[in-house]
Amino acid sequence: MSRGDRWLLILPLVLTAVGLVMVYSSSAILGITRYQDPDHFLTKQLFRVALGLVVFALVALRADLRFIERHAPKLLGVAVALLVFVVVAGHVAGGATRWIRLGTMTLQPTDLARLAAVVFLAWWLKRRPPAEHGFARGLLPPLAIVGAMAGLILLQPNLSSAGLLAATGFTLIFLAEAPVLHLAVPFGVGLGGVAVALYTHPYMMGRVRTFIGFVLTGTLESRGSGWQLDQSLIAIGSGGWLGRGLGAGLQKYLFLPEAHTDFIFSILAEELGFLGSTVLLALFSLLVWRGLKVTARTADPFQFLFAAGLTLQLGLYAIVNLAVATGLAPTTGLPLPFVSYGGSALLANLAAAGLLYRISVVNETGEAVARERWSREAA
Repeated sequence: MSRGDRWLLILPLVLTAVGLVMVYSSSAILGITRYQDPDHFLTKQLFRVALGLVVFALVALRADLRFIERHAPKLLGVAVALLVFVVVAGHVAGGATRWIRLGTMTLQPTDLARLAAVVFLAWWLKRRPPAEHGFARGLLPPLAIVGAMAGLILLQPNLSSAGLLAATGFTLIFLAEAPVLHLAVPFGVGLGGVAVALYTHPYMMGRVRTFIGFVLTGTLESRGSGWQLDQSLIAIGSGGWLGRGLGAGLQKYLFLPEAHTDFIFSILAEELGFLGSTVLLALFSLLVWRGLKVTARTADPFQFLFAAGLTLQLGLYAIVNLAVATGLAPTTGLPLPFVSYGGSALLANLAAAGLLYRISVVNETGEAVARERWSREAA
């Protein structure tokens, strides 16, 4: 703990604590209605947080970055195998097949896959820089693998997670200094994939049409596909400057679906107001900034791309979730990192934060050793 960016230890813990409070506040009514227990969701989330903190501590203090780099292809293989399994024999809920049931718990392989994809891309791009190996040898293999992973996620179906995985891969390839013409290929394929997904999934197309209609006309089909967004905006707007008070929100009384998961920000804004929302945004902004700072100070190509990918994923998930809650993007099923109710996403995000801290420790330790050696030589 003597070295490293301590903000990367503090901020995830603060956001997780905020999440616990808001999960209880937003889910107590649903717990009473569905399970006759106001603490039902809080109890489950407490167990997940405890497990996540163990993972966070182990990764932050003990993770061997060289070991992770050496075994990147194996990690990718495990992630792909889990994605295939969940498509073939996964647990179905809400019309989607995204989970593997493990006794009383469930695992969402998408969260493991997005971390494994970042590790693999960092490993590959370090060894085969696009500018040196060309498109066929340098970019086509990792693009095909990431595209296949995004396709498996899309089959669940989960368009938003597939899109963010593709966006992460595209950005890492850009950071690896791929020629601009080479970037046009994955960009075009990604747009084509989105178009096919919307065409083959009418409910996705309905969400997009609702969003476009809201942007162009300012009106929502509040009794139909626009119900969630309408209730979300009511919650946010009724919060005012200081909010109704913690626990005093009204939209969680079964008006706003998924209030403790995808739309937890709306409840926070209603109860804590503009001030509380601003503090939350500041926490996420500070986390992304510290992650980018670690990335910029990293000399090793693998660690540079690894840190960039982890930071990008945390930032993108937060931005998309907040954009959905405020009507700036079509409704999706992405949780707010560290804050929303859920297990797999929380574990993945705490692991990502721990890895970012570990990268900062390794680099600051290396800088300290270099400074000490230089001082000795100068003397």
